Amino acid sequence: MPLFICRWQNGDFSAVSAASREEAMELLDEVGNADVAELFTTKRFMVHFQLKKQVDNVEEPVPVDLDGFGDETYEMLCDRVYPVYSKASIMVHDDWPTSGDVPKGKYDTALKMLEEALVTERMRNWDSKTAELSDDPQVAELQKRADVPRPMAEQAVEERRRHAIAEMPSQSNKVQ
Repeated sequence: MPLFICRWQNGDFSAVSAASREEAMELLDEVGNADVAELFTTKRFMVHFQLKKQVDNVEEPVPVDLDGFGDETYEMLCDRVYPVYSKASIMVHDDWPTSGDVPKGKYDTALKMLEEALVTERMRNWDSKTAELSDDPQVAELQKRADVPRPMAEQAVEERRRHAIAEMPSQSNKVQ
């Protein structure tokens, strides 16, 4: 089953395993409308979570922290999801002293560069994509009103139409 990565317009990303792009969009609807996000498949994805040493929030149902990503996942995230930040990070690390204390000025400059890259990543796709509305007016209206992906709107309208047909009164008193 393919694994889909969804890079949301605000810079967040989600990973979801789904049989199709449409199913991925349906699952991702818990987070947002994936019609306006960048959605792509990845062949290999590894993430590691670490069990917490102690409970720090009684409302957390899963007591884990993100520990890290596998090498291939890390590369994909740098190349495809956060390329601006990745380039800035490489520049910072290439210029970073290999030993001794880091001068405050150098640290502040590096921090500023990374902060600017982070803001750029957060804004990079903002309003860059709008949902392609269906030619079917009912589907398009549902897409706009409920902010749902087109495949979900098409399915809902189709189900509503099937239900309306099934509810029609019988015409059994017609002459045959």
